[in-house]
Amino acid sequence: DHGFGQNSGLGLSISRQIVEAHGGKIWAENRIALSKDGAEETITGARFVVRLPNG
Repeated sequence: DHGFGQNSGLGLSISRQIVEAHGGKIWAENRIALSKDGAEETITGARFVVRLPNG
């Protein structure tokens, strides 16, 4: 039984190697939500961005 945080974490490492081998970049960004009044920020997750060159 594998719960949250119990995996090896190799997925991002392998993804990075593949993306960089193709001349691209990969990075993570926090996903942020604002409170209704806009006064507070809460991290709600992560966004992984992959950029690959054209052609």
